[in-house]
Amino acid sequence: MLTITNTTATREQVWMAFRQAHHVRLRERYHCILLLMDGKSCSEIAQWLYRDEDTIRGWVHAFNQSGLQGLEREPIPGRPA
Repeated sequence: MLTITNTTATREQVWMAFRQAHHVRLRERYHCILLLMDGKSCSEIAQWLYRDEDTIRGWVHAFNQSGLQGLEREPIPGRPA
């Protein structure tokens, strides 16, 4: 069972980050963490967000390691297309 082990960010902080995020994919990651904090299971979250369970686990692992910053994507190197 997936659990949040990183206690540096409260639910309120995740909620505020979710509401302020402009990038859809980042909002989706915050949404995942909020659902998990609300007691939903990995399989439920994966179904609701139309994502693979491994993707959900990866987001939770990133959050547990680095908090909210762990959910932000690194810039893709190289020249924009």
